[in-house]
Amino acid sequence: MPSPLRDAIARQDYPAVLRHARELAGWTQTELAHRLGFHPSVISRFESRRRPLRDVKTLQRLAEVLSVPMEAFGLYDHEGVATRRSTPGPSRVIGSPEREEDDVRRRSFLKAGSLAVGATVAGAAMPAAADSALAPDPATVLAARLSDVLVGAPAHGPTMPAEQLTRGLAAARTAFGKSDFLTLADVLPSVVRAAEAVQDPGALAQAYTLVTRALAKLAPNGLEWISADRAVRAAGAAGEPLVLAEAERMLSGVCRRAGHHAQAQALVLGAADRLTLDGQDPRHLVLHSSLLCTGGYAAARAGDGVRARDLLDAAATTTARLSGDAGARAGANLLSHRVSVEHLLGNPAAAIQHARTAGPVRFPDVEREGRFLVDLAAVHLDLGSPGSAYNTLLAAERRAPGEVYTRSAVRDIVGVLLNQGRVPVPGIRDLATRVHVAN
Repeated sequence: MPSPLRDAIARQDYPAVLRHARELAGWTQTELAHRLGFHPSVISRFESRRRPLRDVKTLQRLAEVLSVPMEAFGLYDHEGVATRRSTPGPSRVIGSPEREEDDVRRRSFLKAGSLAVGATVAGAAMPAAADSALAPDPATVLAARLSDVLVGAPAHGPTMPAEQLTRGLAAARTAFGKSDFLTLADVLPSVVRAAEAVQDPGALAQAYTLVTRALAKLAPNGLEWISADRAVRAAGAAGEPLVLAEAERMLSGVCRRAGHHAQAQALVLGAADRLTLDGQDPRHLVLHSSLLCTGGYAAARAGDGVRARDLLDAAATTTARLSGDAGARAGANLLSHRVSVEHLLGNPAAAIQHARTAGPVRFPDVEREGRFLVDLAAVHLDLGSPGSAYNTLLAAERRAPGEVYTRSAVRDIVGVLLNQGRVPVPGIRDLATRVHVAN
């Protein structure tokens, strides 16, 4: 470790630690800000001491991204939880004991290999707008981290045992299911690199499919084409029908977002035809229903309402053959697509009717529920009910904060609510800050 950085750590001069560690990494302030999801001016203010470095989560993210020990920023790891060091010093982290206890209570940690990464505790209070100004933008972090494994030299990493790779994939799926996209941004690249290192086609297909699912949360940026193509190629080599069908479903979504609606439908319908529907393996029925729903959504995007509703009715027939958790999962997915399809076809009232008459719905995870609520908020907006749209976004934020803070569709809705000609919805500016929309 170079002397200037070591000396700054010894002095507990955290702005100097930040500057020396950044320079050691060879990054400009703008480059570091991009990797963190911050506005470039935030790094400048930290280093010039115009903004205090006192937020535990921000300090931990700085340590992770700059590859320095947490102790460099006055933190220590107590049983997997980052907490503040109480030793006084220049620019030290300050705060009341109650605030420190709250920070620890709000934070849980997921271990992936030897790396501890932060995850939001379910049911935590929504952050204040002032605190959110420092929070990293999950969309920016995701795009930066995933581009590192998709663009440039092959993303080979250290080899790991098959069981460890399986656990890594499971950890990444868990983070996605919780809409914890900052954790996913930390975990998933290492999983991709490990799968590339051992050239396991099944693991590669699943990892790249998950990359595509994550990128689908963001505005299209071209990276999704790379990950979707790699997933399909790896799945074909693996010879696993379910893995291939899911990879093709995600490639269909990429095609649809680019306006290739016919190709999007052909992909999922071809994949559906190759599944085994004798009922011996319910996973085939669940995925068959999902593929038909995806095809219906693509048809709706193309403006073909008859085709879209026919495909959803076919999905309902498959779903009716399922029971238990599999039936609940397929039923929730079908409802979500019925709402979205009617919305796309210009029938928001019909979309609301589907939501109101569906009866009890059991979503398989936080991500799926959050996505449904965000889609429902868009329907309310089209119905001319900005207050209902805003309240539905708040409900989504309570259930799946990561979904709301990351998904590009949320930013579109918030942008409309901010700029409408009517009296602004109370609280919309604070929400805009939390979802990283300038206002």
